[in-house]
Order: sequence, then structure tokens, then C-alpha cells
Amino acid sequence: MSGNLPDRRNWTRSLTVVVVVAVAAVIGGYLIDSDAVETDRKYLRATAGPVLFDHGAHQSEYVASCAACHHPLYAAAQAVSCADCHDDGRDKDDLDHDSLKELHNQDCSQCHEQQAGDEQAASCRQCHPTLQQEEADTVSCASCHDDSYTPEIMSHDEYLEIEEHSCLGCHAPRSLADAYHFTCSNCHLDTSPERFAQADKEVLCGACHLR
Repeated sequence: MSGNLPDRRNWTRSLTVVVVVAVAAVIGGYLIDSDAVETDRKYLRATAGPVLFDHGAHQSEYVASCAACHHPLYAAAQAVSCADCHDDGRDKDDLDHDSLKELHNQDCSQCHEQQAGDEQAASCRQCHPTLQQEEADTVSCASCHDDSYTPEIMSHDEYLEIEEHSCLGCHAPRSLADAYHFTCSNCHLDTSPERFAQADKEVLCGACHLR
């Protein structure tokens, strides 16, 4: 039996060396792996369950424009002529602004330039409160003007051209939760209903919210 002891000791040493090398390789891989893929994921807290949001994938693969979510990024004035993309017979008055926004895969940057100083998208919380402040989506004109004033006095485009105009001057922002649900759910149900919808075509909450 004593003749087997050296072999057993050698085997134990060899196993120890292998384990140490493997552990060192794993730790080194975490420390020096320069090719690691950055997912740019955001962990969003929510009462219905947190959401693990892959911002990088949405930015590069899923949406045509940052403005799909970060709508204040672009200036109100038209920066690109219709003739840059269409023939001379096409005029911006052929469609109103609301109709243009409803076009499939619309991209604000096709007509508008990004506002100076807004290279970074503003946080949703800067405009969207935790709780809804107004029941209606728009602020009553009478809150600032007399009774003779009506919204039909100017078109939406004319409102946008007022110097130092603010969307919040007329629009009551949705609550933060409503803003997320409205923007995310509409797009999910349109592009991937098989993943984000239940059998009755209602939103499948568990597709985004972790439990």
C-alpha cells in the first residue's frame, strides 16, 4: 500500500494545478476580455414587476428613429425640403402633420434636424410625471386665453412655429407609466404580436415585466 502513496500525491498535485489554472483563466477572462459585448441594458423598476430593457438593441435594430421614443429631440421647423426625397409635384401641404406622423415607420429626422444641444436624449421623467396631472391629453385653451380663443384659430404647424413654443404649453403629459405603455405596447403589438400579445390580442404583460 505504501508504494501507491507517491502516485496519489502526484495525482493530487496535478489536479490542484489544473484547478488553479482554470480559476485563473476564468478570472483573467473577466478582467481582460476586450471583446465582451456591451448590451446597454437598462433595469427599469415598476410596480407590475421590473423590466429589463435592451436600449442598445432598440437603438440599432428595432426602431427607425430615436424620436420614436425621445420625441423632443427634433426641432419644430422643417429642415429638409420635400423635393429632396419627392418629385416637384409633392408639397408639404398635401398632408397635415398628424397624417405624416401616422405613416408606417415614420422618422422625424427625415424632415427635421436634431435640436442643438440635444445630442443626448432627455429622460422621460423630465416631462412625464409619476401621476397623471390632467384627465385630458391637452390643456384647456381657457386656462391661458379668454373665451373667444379656440384651437382652430391656427393649425398645429403654425403653433409649432411660434417662437419658444413648448409642447407642454398645450399638451398635458401622460404619466410615466402611461407613456411607456402607450409607446412600447403599440409598437410591440404592431411588429411582434406573436411575442407580446395574448390569444385575445390584449397586451401580454409578462413579455416585458419580470416576476
